[in-house]
Amino acid sequence: IPAVEQHIKRFGAPPKAVAADRGFSSKENEKELENMGVGRVSIPVKGKKSKNRAQHEGQLWFKHLQRFRAGGEARISLLKRKYGLNLSRYRGLVGSRTWVGLGIWAYNLTRAAQLLR
Repeated sequence: IPAVEQHIKRFGAPPKAVAADRGFSSKENEKELENMGVGRVSIPVKGKKSKNRAQHEGQLWFKHLQRFRAGGEARISLLKRKYGLNLSRYRGLVGSRTWVGLGIWAYNLTRAAQLLR
């Protein structure tokens, strides 16, 4: 909810879709996101699913958003493992921002070289 509120504050409109993992699953969260104007909410529920819920989570857009979220988490994991983003060598907020920027820059250069090959 706070992330969507910040998105609305920055961009003036709610996101078209939100995807999260089971840890954020609750009827209240889904209702609140829908009330905020989010078009599609993709948050799988914990535990046993009702027939209606299983049907809802089986929709193509729901699965697509979950795969998109998983891909983002995989990219973050890669940046931590290969590009040193798990521990900043610089101190303070400015140092951490610099470290993350350098790590992402290194990743982008590697990716560009792979695409040009």
